[in-house]
Amino acid sequence: MTNKQDFSKEVLAGYLDHAVLDPSFTRTQLKDNIMIGVDYGCKSVCVNPDAIEIAKDCIQGSHTLLCVVCDFPFGSSHTPSKLAQAQAIIDQGDIFEIDMVANYGKIKGGEYDDVIDEIKQMSQLCHQNHVGLKVIVETDALTQEEIKQAVRCCILGQADFIKTSTGYFKGEHNVGASLEVIDLIMKEAQGKIKVKASGCVRSKERLIDLINLGIDRAGVGCSSTKKILDEAYE
Repeated sequence: MTNKQDFSKEVLAGYLDHAVLDPSFTRTQLKDNIMIGVDYGCKSVCVNPDAIEIAKDCIQGSHTLLCVVCDFPFGSSHTPSKLAQAQAIIDQGDIFEIDMVANYGKIKGGEYDDVIDEIKQMSQLCHQNHVGLKVIVETDALTQEEIKQAVRCCILGQADFIKTSTGYFKGEHNVGASLEVIDLIMKEAQGKIKVKASGCVRSKERLIDLINLGIDRAGVGCSSTKKILDEAYE
């Protein structure tokens, strides 16, 4: 499927949220891995809340922005806890976007009003502070019909993006941002919400295929960014 159109390293980097989320990383490892995303000119670096100050130091003077996860990776905290964490993140300043994990058990259970209400409260908090909101729905845990419902919840909740995966789901079905899943999301979204493909994006070819399907952003683990963007030179 890959279009042979020329995608330069700079163009591809502009699609990438460079994820540095391994909870075992030391301070030195965090800095080193964040700097990979900065040096390659990624759209953002995506970090856990405790790494915000390290990330802010790393991106200073660059064009790379700061994205922070909220209630990651399970999304099972109650809404007031999520809002409190988001507020604490925002209070640190210079936050570009927050990636919040939805309560996807409620999506599976058909509790759509609760899901929409939580997303709406989070989007209002983010938007009044000029911060974008992405909602992670953990598509590997969902059926096709549940994915469609998740898209609708994110649209009705006024999120800026729907995002596929945390990368930490350990079910027997792990395809991440497969072309089939993204195609399903794009058709359901109908341009009403942006789409971030995350999970199993590990090659330039896969990234370009996803871009051709219409994604606006891709989440890439810090071990894959260099590989993908170095391939852009080949």
